[in-house]
Amino acid sequence: MPMSLIVTGASGFVGRGLLPALAAAGHQGIATGRTVSQEAPAGWAWRLRDEILADSHGGMGIDAIVHLEVKQHVPRPTAREIADLERVNVEGTRAWLQWGAGHGISRFVYLSSIKAVGGGPGVHLESDSTLPETPYGRSKAAAEAAVREWSEASHGRVATILRPAPVYGPGNEANLAAFVRQILRGRPCLVGAGASRKSIVARRNLTAAIAFAVNRETPGCEVYNVTDAEIVSVRALATLVAELGGCPAPRAIPSTVASVIAPLGDGLEMLTGREFPLTTSRLRALREETIFPCDKLVAAGFRHPCSLREGLIEMLEWAKAQ
Repeated sequence: MPMSLIVTGASGFVGRGLLPALAAAGHQGIATGRTVSQEAPAGWAWRLRDEILADSHGGMGIDAIVHLEVKQHVPRPTAREIADLERVNVEGTRAWLQWGAGHGISRFVYLSSIKAVGGGPGVHLESDSTLPETPYGRSKAAAEAAVREWSEASHGRVATILRPAPVYGPGNEANLAAFVRQILRGRPCLVGAGASRKSIVARRNLTAAIAFAVNRETPGCEVYNVTDAEIVSVRALATLVAELGGCPAPRAIPSTVASVIAPLGDGLEMLTGREFPLTTSRLRALREETIFPCDKLVAAGFRHPCSLREGLIEMLEWAKAQ
């Protein structure tokens, strides 16, 4: 059913892919953020975030809020950056929930993160307790709690919390993009056997999941992991990237050597302020097996529009054009 929506944080990586997907599904509305982009699909208009929140009539005719606005994770946040995580991720979410309540909006879709649960090894279901290990994760968990409180405060409210795995796709500059660049450049990208498995999600699959969540009608709050249908090992992922990119087979560093290099990488990052390919946190991430099944989302009726291979092809085509 076509709806009128507000999408916050619409100029970000996910938002840039989401607006065309929502427009294609027949939705229209307002795209907003701290800055304004000049491009918007037909039926959509850009407005500054603060202008909307201050507008007592800005919610007229709006059916749902899709909240993407986020202060992203940083490896070693300063006190100021931790305060920004609280201000944007927690207080910003509460501001939109309050604004929606004041305008009679009964649907809210919140883009959280698997970091709200924690990065421990193993399989993580939506019902798991949230035990975030980072300031970013704690801010996302606190925002989730605010969304739940909003849904419980009035009968008929529909809240959906989506927890995406690391997102990849055209225009992505996060950790997975760095991993892909290492492979394309023929540099070592694996540690040891690379047998650990990790959940990831193509932006096209994530934007489809958000569009799916917008149509959810059952009152209450539901949480869904959002990942690709396929879960592969780090080595299998690197091998597929190399195959699709026409590169040599991915190279590996012995685990013992990596354990020596990683602390040096920590020191270099602290001294230079620049990212180093291997640090203790990245080494831990490469070794840990973190799986967030999306079975609950699929059982609700969601179907992935693209495979892992198709998602990587889109990303590689963009990366090669840069």
